[in-house]
Amino acid sequence: KQYENYFCPEDNCKNQVLEELNNAQKSIYFMVFAFTDFDIADSLVEKSKKGLDVRGVLEAKRVNMQYNQYRNLVPYVQITKDTNPYTMHHKVFIIDNQTVITGSYNPTKAGNENNDENILIIHDKVIANQFLEEFDRLS
Repeated sequence: KQYENYFCPEDNCKNQVLEELNNAQKSIYFMVFAFTDFDIADSLVEKSKKGLDVRGVLEAKRVNMQYNQYRNLVPYVQITKDTNPYTMHHKVFIIDNQTVITGSYNPTKAGNENNDENILIIHDKVIANQFLEEFDRLS
């Protein structure tokens, strides 16, 4: 098992996420509260175009906000809007059912460049399965 921890802005969390997404071979599932980063959205679209199973859950209250990537993702990626009456505040990417990226970092410019944020990259199928259960519950 391997664990990696990064802090924004000094560790450039966005690049760490992009590196893991680019290594995906089969699937990427994500649950995200705020999603405005064009590069991460483009990476997900490209992976979907290459035949990977790319699906996500976004906080419904935020999909119509300016710069939200929902409109850019939905033609290529199966997106579910969270339906619970509370705020879904997850920040999770599950890659190939074996790697999880989670933490306080939202894929946004502010999250990467301005805020004190963190990500934890967990390479562990057991933990990935626990996050997949939550993804299945929400999607």
